[in-house]
Amino acid sequence: MKTKRIVDILMTASMMLLMSMQITEQEWHEYIGVFMFALVLLHMYLNRIWYKALFKGRYSLLRSFGVVVNFALLAAFFMSVFSGIIMSESFPALNVESLTSFARVAHLSSSYLCFVLMAVHAGLYWGMIAGKIKTLWPVVLAVIVAGWGLYAFLDADIFSYITLRNQFAFVDYDKNFTLVLLDNISMFVFWTLVGYQVTRILSGKYLRPCVIIFCVLLMGLSLYSFCGTQSGGF
Repeated sequence: MKTKRIVDILMTASMMLLMSMQITEQEWHEYIGVFMFALVLLHMYLNRIWYKALFKGRYSLLRSFGVVVNFALLAAFFMSVFSGIIMSESFPALNVESLTSFARVAHLSSSYLCFVLMAVHAGLYWGMIAGKIKTLWPVVLAVIVAGWGLYAFLDADIFSYITLRNQFAFVDYDKNFTLVLLDNISMFVFWTLVGYQVTRILSGKYLRPCVIIFCVLLMGLSLYSFCGTQSGGF
C-alpha cells in the first residue's frame, strides 16, 4: 500500500509539471513524460488485481462509472504518449515528421483530457481519505480551492483544447512559477472533487454532494463572470 501511495504522489506531481511547460520547457517536458510513462506502467502493475476482476461480479452505476473513467484515462494517456513520441525533439530517432501535424493536435487534446480524467480518477478513491475527516473546515477549504480551480479552468479555455475548437495552446511564459503550479493544483482539486461527489451521488447520497457542487459552481462561475479574461473581465 505504501508503494502505491508513493507512485500516486509521484504521478500527480509529474502531471502538474507536464501541464506547466512554461516552467519545464520542451526538453524537461519530454524527460518528465518518460518518467510519467514508467510510473503509469508501474501503477497498472500494482493494481493488476483490479484488471483481473473486470469480468467478475455485477456492475452497479458506480462501478460502471469507475471503469469508464479508468479506461478513458488510459486511452487519453497512451494517445498523449504516442503523439508526444512522434513530435519528440529529445529523442529524434523516434520522431515521425510526416505525422507531426496530426500529433500536435492529438497531443494537445489528449493531454488536457488526461489531466481532467486523472483528477476524476483520483476522486473515485478519495473516499478512503475523506471518510477520516471529522471537521468542516477541510471541506470549506476544498470548496474554495475547487472554486478557484473552476475559474482557472474556464479562464484558460481548456475545453476548447479538449474538443479541438482551438488547436493552438496559449502558454503564458511570463506567468509566475508559483501561480502556474497553484492554478494547475486548483484545477486538479476541482475535478477530483467532482469525481468524488459523483461517486457519492451514485452511491445514493444526494444532498451534501449537490450542495458542495453548487457552492463550487457558484464560486467558480462568479469569479469567471467578473474576472475571466475570456469573458472580458479584468
